[in-house]
Amino acid sequence: MKRFWDAREALAGRLAAKRLLVTLDFDGTLAPLARTPAAARLKPEFRSALRSLAGQPGVSVFILSGRAMRDVRALVGLKKLYYGGNHGIEAAGPGFEYKDPRSGKARDVLAALAAGLLARFPPDTGALIEDKLHSVSVHYRNLRKDLSAAFFRHMKEVMSSGRGLRWRRGHKVFEALPPRSSDKGGAALRLRARLGRPLTVAVGDDLTDEDMFLALKGRGITVRVGRKRGSHAGYYLERQAEVLRLLRFLVRVRKGGIR
Repeated sequence: MKRFWDAREALAGRLAAKRLLVTLDFDGTLAPLARTPAAARLKPEFRSALRSLAGQPGVSVFILSGRAMRDVRALVGLKKLYYGGNHGIEAAGPGFEYKDPRSGKARDVLAALAAGLLARFPPDTGALIEDKLHSVSVHYRNLRKDLSAAFFRHMKEVMSSGRGLRWRRGHKVFEALPPRSSDKGGAALRLRARLGRPLTVAVGDDLTDEDMFLALKGRGITVRVGRKRGSHAGYYLERQAEVLRLLRFLVRVRKGGIR
């Protein structure tokens, strides 16, 4: 991985391409990681930069999150963008709508899983069980320390119980998804194909964003927030605050300047 800013001048010509799709994760990328999902906020300067970028001719912006699509759309609050939720199981935007047909078949299993976990780990344990309709997230960032051993023991049992779900890990979270459901890589490629295969920039910070980086290898410019050995991203930013600088840089490039 190379530091993005060290390569910015070499990349500027590509980024000025006729058409550009900019795909961004939300938590940890557009917004700092928060103690709970409900506490996350998009700062006004980030929203302004997204609005400016999406207003450039030939540019499409896709916010692709593990959150439910309605949730991330409300947090960003901008029209004429593309939004993807549940890691790409659902997506929508101007002239585009997608829902993974496999997600509905797992709904009853996911609902039962969420109910069982909530009964076992109610809010006073510090765990947060989030039923997102097409997936279930089990957040443990605020888990009580005295319950840690029991929590991880139970989660190991649940994940190996053969419920027919696909489990993933993220920042202090376990996630259950329908088997063989779409991931961020598939979602990015799907929208890219719909838009005529523009040059694609993908920015993310979590394990699930690696699917996006891998899928776009050789097809775009992939940027990880935070350097990590073994990442599929081609470039990295040192910290989440630099994403704002990147958005403003993309706007300047589209307007004909790189400094």
